[in-house]
Amino acid sequence: MGANNSTEHVNEVMNNDVSEGINLSSPKDISAKLNINDKTAYIQADAFLGNPYSLLGRVIEVRKTNGKCPENLNDPNASFEFSALPIYDIKIDESSKIKKPIKRNSIVVDKSLSAKVNFLTFLSSQLDAKSFFSLMVFDQATALVDVQDVSWRNGLKLWKQDNLDIFRDPDVCYLYAVIGMVQKNIVRKKFVSFEAGAKGGAYGLNVDGKLATSTEDYSLDIVFGLTPVVIKRPNTDVSMENTLAFNPTPNELSFFSSASGVNIFDAGGMIS
Repeated sequence: MGANNSTEHVNEVMNNDVSEGINLSSPKDISAKLNINDKTAYIQADAFLGNPYSLLGRVIEVRKTNGKCPENLNDPNASFEFSALPIYDIKIDESSKIKKPIKRNSIVVDKSLSAKVNFLTFLSSQLDAKSFFSLMVFDQATALVDVQDVSWRNGLKLWKQDNLDIFRDPDVCYLYAVIGMVQKNIVRKKFVSFEAGAKGGAYGLNVDGKLATSTEDYSLDIVFGLTPVVIKRPNTDVSMENTLAFNPTPNELSFFSSASGVNIFDAGGMIS
């Protein structure tokens, strides 16, 4: 490159002679590539890394904040936590488990894009206008509760009998029960836009026609996608206690998925 090593010249040489560019995808394309949807809550919960299947049957409490049910669970003041006791002795549909990990895709995201995809919102705070993450995403484990088996109905009955105080608590807006889960492993490396004169950068990517370099090693994040049914809705009266569970409405699923990015660091319910 001779004496001309400006940022613009390096990017031009890279585009013409070195590396084929990687274009940032749209949120819709990312959802398709990674097999994710906007009706699932994607959370981090290290307490379940040893046995992700134990997420099935967990009951999630959404409580009032300042006397009102939250409109969005991304609100830092919103309460989204596991109840102390799960639904016990429920049967898992063995056919819903995958035999081996499935590689979904490799993508590159920037700060703006990661903030628009609920599955990746936790990454947005780790990026700025000049940085990117290169991601490889795998489905590591999947499972569904066998809701047709009598154990599901019996388990729900027992849970409600043992937890009527929670069900009748006026400060509890929603009770969701987890009937499906997917563990997604995210292998990532951070890249920073190249600037002439800056030091470091052993590996490079051509992102939208501009060189981004990295000195970081790969790291691993584990995210759990949760699929729910509704046990309690706001203003549910006592006469509805005999209805064991409701299929969530589209609005209830959207509300539930707004919890994406929550880090539940204790199986008993504490969040950060």
